[in-house]
Amino acid sequence: MKINKFESRDSLFDSIAKKIQFNLSEAIYKNNTASFIVPGGTTPAPVFEILSRSDLDWNKVTIAQSDERWLQATHEQSNERLTRENLLINHAKTANYVSMKNEAVNIKEGELVCDTAYQTITSPFTICMLGMGLDGHIASLFPDSKNIRKALSLENNNLCIAIDASGCSVAGDYPMRMSLTLSAILNSETILLLITGKEKLKIIENLINTSPDNNLPVSHIINQSTTNVEVFWCD
Repeated sequence: MKINKFESRDSLFDSIAKKIQFNLSEAIYKNNTASFIVPGGTTPAPVFEILSRSDLDWNKVTIAQSDERWLQATHEQSNERLTRENLLINHAKTANYVSMKNEAVNIKEGELVCDTAYQTITSPFTICMLGMGLDGHIASLFPDSKNIRKALSLENNNLCIAIDASGCSVAGDYPMRMSLTLSAILNSETILLLITGKEKLKIIENLINTSPDNNLPVSHIINQSTTNVEVFWCD
């Protein structure tokens, strides 16, 4: 695992955007296709905007979320809405997009629909970009969610899992989520972890050379040797 540290957020965002652009370009050159898993939240928005102006063959790139609140895509808290407003614009408006939210009557039934949709995405994913919470969650794999053990089990070969994060304070007002499973996340050529702040950096550094811990889901990507992981950080 490599930790890249930057003095400013502008340099952080520019650097990770260049890394993403390079990896996607390489995949398109070699395979004529690329896949890009993107996180929610507001932190990656500047990265998305930079990427949207990149001169890539975006029509050969498939973009999908790492996780999603179980809300309509028009809702202000929808990750899909953030992606559409900040990434699927400018040159990148021709990219293919696979929605995680679907019209199933409930999130449990939506899990199968979502899994089927994600099976159409080229894998291993070219890039899986993630954020991390102060509780160590990645995607919507919250340590206190009701089925976290199943979500983090490498024996679970499903791509997507319905998450009930009721009672998890960091889940906010919308605890019903859909998320990639750990096995799906690790089925990536490269995982990029975008974080800011000293507290989050300390969490990562303290996890190096430790055993995976379900109480800190991010530990499962830090302490493994199958997938390349790079951390991009600034205060």
